[in-house]
Amino acid sequence: MRFHCMPLLYVLSFFLLVSALFSVLLSLAPCFVKSKNHCYRGYESHYSFDVDKADHAEWMRAIPDEANLTSLSIPGTHDTLTYDLTNQVFQCQNHNLSAQLHAGMRYLDIRGRLVNDSIEIYHASMYTGHSYTEVLLTLFDFLDDHPSETIVMRLKEEGRPLGTNSMTFEDAFNYYLHNSTATSPGAKSHFRKHNPRKPYPTLGALRGKIFLLQNFPSKGPESPYGVIWESADMVLEDLWIIPSVEHLYMKWEAVENALRRAATAKPHANRVLYLAHLSASVGVLPIEAAAGNLNRTVAGINDRTGDWLAATADRGDSGMTGVVIIDFPGKELVDLVLARNRPLTDRSAEL
Repeated sequence: MRFHCMPLLYVLSFFLLVSALFSVLLSLAPCFVKSKNHCYRGYESHYSFDVDKADHAEWMRAIPDEANLTSLSIPGTHDTLTYDLTNQVFQCQNHNLSAQLHAGMRYLDIRGRLVNDSIEIYHASMYTGHSYTEVLLTLFDFLDDHPSETIVMRLKEEGRPLGTNSMTFEDAFNYYLHNSTATSPGAKSHFRKHNPRKPYPTLGALRGKIFLLQNFPSKGPESPYGVIWESADMVLEDLWIIPSVEHLYMKWEAVENALRRAATAKPHANRVLYLAHLSASVGVLPIEAAAGNLNRTVAGINDRTGDWLAATADRGDSGMTGVVIIDFPGKELVDLVLARNRPLTDRSAEL
């Protein structure tokens, strides 16, 4: 009896293995038969994954100096330094920092953790393999090569310190700013100190600079160092806990409301910065929130946002977007955000 059953079990196991492999290949099929630019890890999205194809290294050059930072439509990335991670729970990007900058991303989400008196870049508990020193030197080089640009950088303290530390996160921030032989020369010339009691600066005052959104506690004599995260100086959309892919409609409703709010803001107001996160996680993977599920039955937030921006532009129902913060961004999505700056560039041409 055992002799006759064993071959049958082998055949059944082989059949199940082949069926599982076929299902995986079927889910990946669009990435083989369509443009690979819009595919990544088997996920397909017209507005995702190919931001490296965008070329907007100096898009701010066309905008006049007197334009307020708060009047711009700015594409950016969420958990900017996660492109080398392979764990899909933590990976939010698939192109490196330099590629993001050259594609036109001018908002960066930098999450640092104090480790043995150094700031290392983490996403939650996951080390990205990158350091704050690396981030700063990349930004300084970019701004030296493209002095027309400014970078809005959120710096968040991500989790409790690790290892042996003799300083706080704020102390370490000031060390990189004032004392590090590697970063302080560039930091002194590229960081723009901002008094939160005053309006947001104009683009002219920020060219070649890093404008800080401070997401870490501070009490030193120089603090605060920039706009305090989640303060009254910003209008923030960040509904990031979504129960499942089927609930992405909840995230899209929040994003659409945020975009409409920014679009109807007074163009010359400079007291608040509008920020909308397209990202979500917990009940969904970041890549699912961006691009939808593998079988493409649910559209991702990148696609819904891209379609909305295209549709409202066609109707003439457009306005600024504020800062749009994206996981796995694609070229066309970035193009559509930047197109909302056209009224500012047209005015510049008239001057």
